[in-house]
Amino acid sequence: MNYLQSRFMQSAFYACAAVTSCLILGCSFTAPQDSGSERIPLSPNSSSDTPRQSDASDELSRHAHKKSQLQPNILWILTDDQRADSIAAVNRVIRGTSESALGYVESPNIDALAKEGVLFTYAYSQSPGCSPSRYSMATGQYPHRSGRYGFEYAHRGNEHAKPTMPEILRQAGYQTMLSGKSGLRLREWQPEKGERQTPLTYDFEVERYALSKAGFTDWGKNTAYDPETWEPLSTSEHFYYSDGSKKSFLVSENGKSIGAKNPIDEELDIVRSYTRSLKSLILAGESPKPAGETLDGFILKAFTQYLSHPNASYTSVLGDKIEGPDPTKPVMLSLSFGFPHTPVLPPKSFRDRFKTKQYRIPKFSKSDVESLPPQLVKLYKNMKTDDMTSEEKLKTIQDYYAFTAYGDALIGEAIEKFKVFNETSGRPYLIVMSVGDHGWHLGEQGISAKFAPWNTSNHGAMIVVDSSGEYFPKDTVYNDFVEYVDIAPTILAASGLDVENDEKLSHLDGFDLASVVRNPTLKRDYVIGELNQIIGDRAYLRTKRFGFSMKVRPKLGKPGETHAPGEDIHWALNAKAEDVEMALYDLACDPHERQNVAYHKDYADIVAVLRTKTQNIFLGDKRLEIDWQKENVSFESHFASGAHDYRLPKALTEEASCTAGL
Repeated sequence: MNYLQSRFMQSAFYACAAVTSCLILGCSFTAPQDSGSERIPLSPNSSSDTPRQSDASDELSRHAHKKSQLQPNILWILTDDQRADSIAAVNRVIRGTSESALGYVESPNIDALAKEGVLFTYAYSQSPGCSPSRYSMATGQYPHRSGRYGFEYAHRGNEHAKPTMPEILRQAGYQTMLSGKSGLRLREWQPEKGERQTPLTYDFEVERYALSKAGFTDWGKNTAYDPETWEPLSTSEHFYYSDGSKKSFLVSENGKSIGAKNPIDEELDIVRSYTRSLKSLILAGESPKPAGETLDGFILKAFTQYLSHPNASYTSVLGDKIEGPDPTKPVMLSLSFGFPHTPVLPPKSFRDRFKTKQYRIPKFSKSDVESLPPQLVKLYKNMKTDDMTSEEKLKTIQDYYAFTAYGDALIGEAIEKFKVFNETSGRPYLIVMSVGDHGWHLGEQGISAKFAPWNTSNHGAMIVVDSSGEYFPKDTVYNDFVEYVDIAPTILAASGLDVENDEKLSHLDGFDLASVVRNPTLKRDYVIGELNQIIGDRAYLRTKRFGFSMKVRPKLGKPGETHAPGEDIHWALNAKAEDVEMALYDLACDPHERQNVAYHKDYADIVAVLRTKTQNIFLGDKRLEIDWQKENVSFESHFASGAHDYRLPKALTEEASCTAGL
């Protein structure tokens, strides 16, 4: 942890310094003192009014004598563009019903996993975009502290580039394997002859794009580029069938979408994003392959193939030579599914069951856009789907939840295979389930997309289970904020690394979640996130009462593209209120974030506090800007060191009844 985090934790944490090096039931976990923080049982027979609490002295006595050198096997499950409300267990806690606000969801396997450990219902991603979010999770850093804001490629030449979590685990003695999507967009800087341009972060990788390119999927696409300018010339889609056949169609040419429908759209009942700027995205439809034979099905096959070859070499479906795991050594597995990212193509067996489900289409009016600042108006215009027909909107919702239900079935099978492997290896285990690298709008704010500062783009959920059930207590809910930067320190601490005191890990911005569930001083008043994609740099800060976001850099582009790293770093501090394009939502009165009150006089004092806090965190508290097109050019800002202290005035953080009359 960095200095600020250590200072933030020390009041209740150092009292158990002797215990923090203890290991629980064979896992190299760092056990913090249980100071009586609330844990809500998930059992339907238990009342949330009578939360389970553990006696601190009993907890300490149990942990003090349990120590083992065995490192746990670790499974990290990550999905893509998945909303937290696609998980029934999350809805039961937040809404009191298994349904989402839109309607029926189905997640029996993830629900069962939640009962085995701790369900974190308010987990927030650090960026509503795949690559910056995944890079943030993999390095344990906020984007503004890693210098990775969007979809630019990072590289190892910059002095500030940090190793990823699997690389650190490899050095700690772990065997590592990725099955699915990495999405890190990481390259070597001028690789030596014979080296890969994209470095391996895991010992073995069966990457989703390689699977798709090789035809181990139900859908794929390829783009032809001009060899001199690298401008896209044309894009073709490919649909793969279970009989081995393939149908291909041109979807764009010279950078423009082909307007006419192709025959496959009617065959598979496909709904495309024709009202958006990018008109070819598949928002609904039926997979041409049955369950188990889709891209995610092959991702699962690659995962189970690895586990089924202990102490043996084998050839993957891609033709790579892979060494199966040595059961005498710990293994870290990253299982990264593609669902429910576009193309949204659930298999027929799942789609048919959801066709009869009725859903509530999110409320939206074009008048909602009138209160938005220009940045967010641009986002709406690029991503809008409110002009689709009601039938099309319904299909996008039905197929999205059908797709997540299919993914739940795959996750259930993966967990079962992992547990069988652990039984044979005799090691303890840790399972971390991340519900989405961020969220996805299904009509909220008039869009079907991500890339937004609103709650639906950023709210996720996490489940953490350890085989002992003591470190992450079974059947427990944590109802305060956590962030996706907590994933890396949680996994690294479980492996036996000292995330609190190891200088090599001082870049980690998150907390070990096993400490969070026991230590009330780690409760956050707010969560933060940011993105520089589509509309330029925008940062958000969210409490249980308010959702706030603002423009933090003046130019639409990344360092090295439109401005030098650090250029005009104080712009937002000196700019007029209108120029930083603020948005504020009073969640007590406007839980669906439809009316921006940032420039309403009644909220002036609140806006002043949140603006100052936000710009100081994102611009002055160790902000790093890197020109990734050069080997080692960067700028680091420290004019507001300590601004990110997780604290805000009480009136801004607590849930309340509406008094503003909105």
